[in-house]
Amino acid sequence: MMNWKKFVESEENLMSIYFDEQSRIFYLESKDTTYAFGVNPLGILEHLYFGKRVGRDLAFRTYSEKGGAHSVVLWDEDKKHYDLAVVPQEIHTPYRGDYYEPSIILEFANGNRRSDLIYESHEIFAEKPQLEGLPSLRHGETLAVTLRSKTAKVILYYTVSETCAIIARSMKVVNEGEEDLRIDRAYSFAFSLPNRQWQAMYLAGAAGAEAHVRKTSLDRGVFTIDSKRGISSASMNPFMAIGLPETSENRGPAYGVNIIYSGSHSITAERIPSGLVRVSGGLNAFDFSWKLEQGESFQTPEVVLAYSEDGYSGMSREFHNIYREALIPKRFVHKPRPVIINHWEATRFIYTLDRLRSIVEQVAGRGIDTFVLDDGWFGVREDETSGLGDWFVNEEKLGGPLQSLIDYTHSLGMRFGLWFEPEMINRNSELYRAHPDWAIQTPDDYAEEARRQLVLDLTREDVRDYLVETVNGIIRSHKIDYVKWDCNRDLSEGYSLALPKDRQKELFHRYYLGLYDLFRRIVEANPDVIFEGCSSGGSRFDAGVLYYFPQIWTSDQTDAPARAKIQYGTSFCYPMSAMSCHVTASPNRRAKHLTTLHSRYDIAAMGPLGYELDTTKMTEEELAEIPLQIAAFKEDEEMVFTGDTYRLHSPFGDSNYFAMQSVSADKKKSRVTVMKLQENFNEPEIRVYPQGLDPDTVYEVAELGRTMEGRSWMNFGFRPKVAAGDYETKVFRFIAK
Repeated sequence: MMNWKKFVESEENLMSIYFDEQSRIFYLESKDTTYAFGVNPLGILEHLYFGKRVGRDLAFRTYSEKGGAHSVVLWDEDKKHYDLAVVPQEIHTPYRGDYYEPSIILEFANGNRRSDLIYESHEIFAEKPQLEGLPSLRHGETLAVTLRSKTAKVILYYTVSETCAIIARSMKVVNEGEEDLRIDRAYSFAFSLPNRQWQAMYLAGAAGAEAHVRKTSLDRGVFTIDSKRGISSASMNPFMAIGLPETSENRGPAYGVNIIYSGSHSITAERIPSGLVRVSGGLNAFDFSWKLEQGESFQTPEVVLAYSEDGYSGMSREFHNIYREALIPKRFVHKPRPVIINHWEATRFIYTLDRLRSIVEQVAGRGIDTFVLDDGWFGVREDETSGLGDWFVNEEKLGGPLQSLIDYTHSLGMRFGLWFEPEMINRNSELYRAHPDWAIQTPDDYAEEARRQLVLDLTREDVRDYLVETVNGIIRSHKIDYVKWDCNRDLSEGYSLALPKDRQKELFHRYYLGLYDLFRRIVEANPDVIFEGCSSGGSRFDAGVLYYFPQIWTSDQTDAPARAKIQYGTSFCYPMSAMSCHVTASPNRRAKHLTTLHSRYDIAAMGPLGYELDTTKMTEEELAEIPLQIAAFKEDEEMVFTGDTYRLHSPFGDSNYFAMQSVSADKKKSRVTVMKLQENFNEPEIRVYPQGLDPDTVYEVAELGRTMEGRSWMNFGFRPKVAAGDYETKVFRFIAK
């Protein structure tokens, strides 16, 4: 039984959650927003409203005065019509006249798959518990609504923030019968939007091209974004925004949905014949089934719903604020992060102790404060074919103990970081030879490799125990300050040797319950270590990872113009403080673009900063630029971690410019970063219109040699003076006078 503090309703306590006993309508009131639903005469939870704050005077709408052709009409005792094909609900169930995407599919012991979930009771709690085994928002007043169908109890959780315009939702299913209950779908939320010309915006791409902004109109039928890869984000991030054709970055209604989860997911938007758009989602239902034995429960991941009247940028800021306030680890969320030097793009697997020392020596004393030793330091690891799983130091390769390199780094006044990929294993490793059954694999079939590696079965407690012991042992014995946690492949095999036949469809979700347990045990054992997530770059950039790690390596694509697109798209849901960004070599090893060092820095300085290049090949002039860059970054660092973000020019649109802005929380400072994508002859005038400034404050912009009030800057704008050439950048700083 969860130890929740019961919320006491009183006149002295301004409630975020209110239940009107007479109308039986719930009002969930976050910042400037109302989410309303009620218990209709049939005991069904009927969704009423989600949007700008309204009064506590709503009423149930009659969506269908009479049943349409081929509809199933339910009647209450007063002979009122309820056609579930058109009535929007908080949770949709099949086989009772609701023909659209179900939220939940339960199968009872006799094979019956109809579940009439009827309201039983509710409670309001002042303190939000953490979900069992899953990451979630840390706090917020919470409503729990209990529904029942036969032997199943379903509890819907709603968490409300008073400081952000968000509602967080999840669901728990409890088997109170004596026989097994099977769950074949378990989405976390559903709500409906009225008949308007809604559009969906989402973040699609691939490894190295993550978070590209896409948009589509929501016409009749089902539009779905999903991942079936057992991993969250490169191809399709677990995020969707919904707006109208007139919704812009700074004006108009914008809804956002983000799943706090790192595995396979699904979000659907379905326009039904009446014109309503039903939005729902959570765990991907593909090949998913979960057996609940007597007394067991199943908890779905939490989904965060955001709303803003101030367009997509306003919606984004609601996500940014709640994640910094209630998701990202408190001890790091506002704390300056390491400025690192990583050798990976300079050396790959092939390096010696002297080679590493020379890379560090070139930047020692120039503001870079952490050296990160990347892949190749352990086992027999000269390429990607061997060594994964053997987490012991390869002293022959390093020319001695790892501690000697750490001590040398410390002697230069720098901290030391280390790369791990704990979830993976090579066939050519001591661990695989000792425990071949620890890899996820299908009996009678050859387990498929990706990047020449298999995935360890994290559903197994013995595998997790081994990883906790070995990883924690290395971190503690070597006084590691920073960990880069990588994951370089998707899940493919849908089978675990450790699970019985009737539970194989539980594998993908059990894997992530195991991974979150692994994260928790290692992070809690090393509270002063900063962990950075990485997954082939940004293949697992999601809110589930951010609950444990304060930042994620945004992409392996470090080309400045490509990164501008990736960071722009990622900002739709995730704060800039979560996006690890590095300055790398030119020409870029992937895109082959030629870019200046200052342009690469300007894009990388939009998030936690690092450098990943061969410092021994840099000129004296370039090396001398590094401390100046880091000094400028430190001047703006507080804006990166606590400020507001505005997207001013999209690199995905018709503009030849990319522009994003950060504004400090007190509005005394702002920074606008501009990139010209291509040099064009006789190009039409481009103006940038800053946002979020205090209208009455006078700001000086030294780069433009001009001083104006905030309202003048925001309405008159400015023409960015960017140097000639492709991919040139310029940063404009607004300083209150």
